[in-house]
Order: sequence, then C-alpha cells, then structure tokens
Amino acid sequence: GASHVLDHTQDGYLDAVADLTDGKGPDVILEMLANVNLARDMDIAAKFGRIVIIGNRGPIEINPREAMMKELDIIGIALPNTSAEDIAVIHSALYKGLADGSLNPVIGKELPLAEVIEAHHAVLRPGAYGKIVLIP
Repeated sequence: GASHVLDHTQDGYLDAVADLTDGKGPDVILEMLANVNLARDMDIAAKFGRIVIIGNRGPIEINPREAMMKELDIIGIALPNTSAEDIAVIHSALYKGLADGSLNPVIGKELPLAEVIEAHHAVLRPGAYGKIVLIP
C-alpha cells in the first residue's frame, strides 16, 4: 500500500515529495494525467522507480534519457486488459465498499440522458472531477 498520497495541484507538493523521501523521490507514482505530468514524474521519481500510467488525455513528448539514467519502469494499465477473474475480484471489493460505506463515489454532475453530448464534453474538460451520472 501507499504510505503517502500527494496532490500535484497543491503548492509545495514537490518540497513534500523531497521531504518524505529524503530527497530520493518516490518509488512508485500512480499517474492519472500523463500528458501533463509524466515528464515531471520522471524527474522526481526515485532511481529504479516505477511510474504507472492510469490516465491520459493526449500526446506527450518525453526525453527517454531521463528514464534511462534512473532505470525507470514506465508502464500503462487499462481495465479492458484485465482478466475475468480479476474483474470479479474488483467488483466484489467495490460492492463491499459501497455496502459498508467505506467507498463513497464522487458525483461531479448529474444530467438527463438527453444531454449525453454535454456529459461527454464535461468529461473531457480540464478540471473535470467525479462521475457524471446520466438520469433516464
């Protein structure tokens, strides 16, 4: 599990990374917006660190030498590649969390189904957060 979670949008987060890791950088970075943050992730990651790309909204140009010099592992994951068995385990954990209240989804917006096009645009806008719920 993670020992610390930091928000890259907060002022001073790079100082917090340095303080928490004694200047070495994090061993693992879970990246939700690679096209914006990947280059910086590569800069702050620990030597032999791992960057897991979970989200991305566009292309990015990086300098591979940054990864080479630290021998970084940069991997991407996508839910469609998950096995049926793992999906069942994930669903079970999600249902349990919803039932016991330990998982509280963030709803960013509720829209009528007739506004599905607006919902799609809302997901793609910078600063989008939470789930968009379509109401029939």
